[in-house]
Amino acid sequence: MKMPRLPSRPVARDRLLSAALFICFGSASTGEQTNTETPEILVVGRAEILDAGQVMSSDTASLLSGIDWAQGGGVSGLPMIHGLGDDRVRTLVNGVPMASACPMHMNPPLSYIDPSNVDHIDILPGVTPVRLGGDSIGGTIQVESAPPVFAASGAALATSGRLSSLYRSNSSALGGSAAASAASTDFSLTYQGSITRSGDYHDGAGDRINASGFETQNSELTAAYRNGAHLVEVTTAWQHIPYQGFPNSDMDMTGNVAASFDARYTGGYEWGELHLITYYDHVSHDMDGNGPDRYPPSVSITGFGEFPTRERGQDYGYRADAGIALSSRDTLRMGNELHAQTLDDHWPGAPMGMMFDYTSLNDASRQQWGTFIEWERRWDGHWTSELGLRNDTVHMDTGPVQGYDGLDATAAAFNALHRDRTDVNIDATLQVRFQPDDSESYILGLARKNRSPNLYERYAWGTNTIGTVGWFGDGNGYTGNPNLKPETADTASFAANLHNARAWQLRLTPYFTNVQHYIGVIPLCGLGCAEMPGAQLLFVNQRARIYGADANGSYTVSDSRVGGIFKVTGAAGYVHGEDLITQTPLYHMMPVHGSLALEHELGSWSSALTLHMVGRKTAVDPIRLEPPTAGYSLLDVRTAFEWRHVRLDLAITNVLDRQYDNPLGGTWQSALYPPGYDGATFRPLPASGRSFDTGVSVNF
Repeated sequence: MKMPRLPSRPVARDRLLSAALFICFGSASTGEQTNTETPEILVVGRAEILDAGQVMSSDTASLLSGIDWAQGGGVSGLPMIHGLGDDRVRTLVNGVPMASACPMHMNPPLSYIDPSNVDHIDILPGVTPVRLGGDSIGGTIQVESAPPVFAASGAALATSGRLSSLYRSNSSALGGSAAASAASTDFSLTYQGSITRSGDYHDGAGDRINASGFETQNSELTAAYRNGAHLVEVTTAWQHIPYQGFPNSDMDMTGNVAASFDARYTGGYEWGELHLITYYDHVSHDMDGNGPDRYPPSVSITGFGEFPTRERGQDYGYRADAGIALSSRDTLRMGNELHAQTLDDHWPGAPMGMMFDYTSLNDASRQQWGTFIEWERRWDGHWTSELGLRNDTVHMDTGPVQGYDGLDATAAAFNALHRDRTDVNIDATLQVRFQPDDSESYILGLARKNRSPNLYERYAWGTNTIGTVGWFGDGNGYTGNPNLKPETADTASFAANLHNARAWQLRLTPYFTNVQHYIGVIPLCGLGCAEMPGAQLLFVNQRARIYGADANGSYTVSDSRVGGIFKVTGAAGYVHGEDLITQTPLYHMMPVHGSLALEHELGSWSSALTLHMVGRKTAVDPIRLEPPTAGYSLLDVRTAFEWRHVRLDLAITNVLDRQYDNPLGGTWQSALYPPGYDGATFRPLPASGRSFDTGVSVNF
């Protein structure tokens, strides 16, 4: 791809320092629970963090307690589990997988469900049962809306509703949501809608972070019918995002319209359970690289005016699985599924005076066929094992492409390739659980899992240094590689869960992952030839090693009728990732971090004072020009009160208005030319300063 070059500008050299090898200790993060039946699942329930989190953010990724997430736009955070994120984590929203229809992954799965519509989140890090999907190596996240509610037997029509609003002083964010349902004993109809608008936020120094505002609108209608042990649900949803700024990307979203439909069936039989789901969604996505809120009027990052892109994508598929009770101790699960994606990515040339449109992906397609079988055995009252095997066949292809001039030699070479690819992936998992008594349990997990490349990793053929392809928030440009092999991850994890009724709980989880054919990068065009602040990088297969540990727990200080419950909770995490070929740290590894909170509950009143601590980020990826970040500590305070049908939430985030940079925030792309800086430069993206937040919910 031929792009106008900017004048050569100096770039500050990143320093690579040795990692701090220590583990911060603490107790569990606020609202995190452990499911006693399947303790490898981190459960986020509505009664805890979800209600409070709806006041804090409009991004559903912020509700993911116990794991990290990389910042995107205001509603597009990317989950990170044990150093692996985005497409390496399988994310299901009401059972449906949804691929990003964007070269910058501005519309990830969690962006399609508003926090106000979330009822339950299951986070499965590391060794994930094969029944929950393949083509992922980092773990699985399941986000669910509230299940349908029916009227009691013999009762008249049951109706309910909810109105909610939120306000955040930093960015002047204002949002509202509404829900209403009507149900008989057998039929239920539910509507959920929300709208949130936010301006740009300011950091702790009072500086405005350009291109961080957004507006999002969501609607969802669900009809459900039940007959005994059989339940049928049909959902249609619509989303419109008129604008979403991305301060750590080279472009902003100027429109995202998505329409989806899914139908689900759950049936109980004498032999077990049957689950069926089918779905379809269509996404129209637009971006622009020269938004008026990004740069001063005299600056054009591309050398010309408007720089638009247009993406049109579809996801469709089905899933069928059954759980069969072979005996009182044995359960067999088996299933088959299809997840297919089609994507067109064109960049109109006319607004820039180009003769042709640039074609990045032309009728690209990706079909994943999966089949699995699992055997769960409860050997006695203490030992349980689960063994799973899965096959995923992934077929990918794309049509011919072209550059703006229509005669691009790189495009011609790409078109001459045999472009269709088929991967056959075999996953295997083993989990063994030992529970000697009610106060302790241990889980050992072993897995071999695979992930095939996404469409851009294989087929993004352009070679420009403007970061129009790349979902990493680093400002670099990325070129695909049709010869990429699937990633294969061998993972071992161990979880120890110790607790004493409501008095205390402690959970330790060390893990180790070795990834063959890890999709990393090598420089294709460095700073010297690019005359840009970024570099052009080529996706290649390498080898990676990731290891770390999580620790969380809680301790009840006092529990009385007069004073209520006082509890100390907290969490800590450490992860180290290394590319064994380049001998460099992996990108976006969260530095050692922890939190400590004092929580209080008294009747309908609940409060928490939380201290967040993050160490210095010195293990950075020099190939991606990742900047180091300083360590910091933050203080948050929140309180909530429920009276009859009304809930009031109040919170102050970053109470001391600390100025700090988010270690997973990427680089500040919307301020490449900030005041006081000579020339284009990469800086860490500053995080939000102090904010006074409030939320009100009324149920009726």
